[in-house]
Amino acid sequence: MDVLIKVNNQSNGRDKLARLIQYTSRLVWHQLEIRNANKYSVDRIKNLELTLSSFRKILRLGRCIDICYTALNSMHMEDPILRVTLTISKLAHSLFLYADHIVWLTKSGFLKTDSEKWNRTANRFWLLSIIANLCRDFYEIVHLLELHKSTFLKPSELLNGSLRNYDWGGGLKYLYMFVSCHNDVFIDTLKNSCDIFIPLTALGFTKLSPSTVGALGAVSSLAAIVTVVKPITKLVPS
Repeated sequence: MDVLIKVNNQSNGRDKLARLIQYTSRLVWHQLEIRNANKYSVDRIKNLELTLSSFRKILRLGRCIDICYTALNSMHMEDPILRVTLTISKLAHSLFLYADHIVWLTKSGFLKTDSEKWNRTANRFWLLSIIANLCRDFYEIVHLLELHKSTFLKPSELLNGSLRNYDWGGGLKYLYMFVSCHNDVFIDTLKNSCDIFIPLTALGFTKLSPSTVGALGAVSSLAAIVTVVKPITKLVPS
């Protein structure tokens, strides 16, 4: 209960919680549809997903300006890889939210535009933002592997036949400790790896079922909620 209260006390936490229920709803209604469940029940869960989607759009209203402003700080980072990836990610995310605002205003009847076109534009910017985040994640992982390269089994050792002499128990134990000590990097990588398939599917690059998209969105949302509950697991700078 304390965790739920902590998450609900923050606007970002409420967004992640609503996102978790939204994508879980997509998973549930598609599974019910496959099993030829009652159409009324399926429609109710679909309506819940749409309601939560609209709620999240309202919750994020105006955030495109905040994120665009934070991109100015990213431009002054010393590390060139972090500077480029974080700046591109923030600018793309800001443009994604702007296009998403237009979609919501159009569907609300406030604007008269092509909502499908703006929705595709939003997904393109979202995809670009996730790609930039994944590039940053891989950069962090490579950096960590470089720091611990003396501990892990090298490809050359496999070719030299030293595989039998390798201490697999100790290696797995160290790997667990390695992931535990750097869970901020791995949680962020997991979140972005799940997220990337959502805009890819929306744009038609991949053909995943609503169940798969719902499951990926739910896992990504859980990873994001963990960073809200335990800020130490959030990858910084972000």
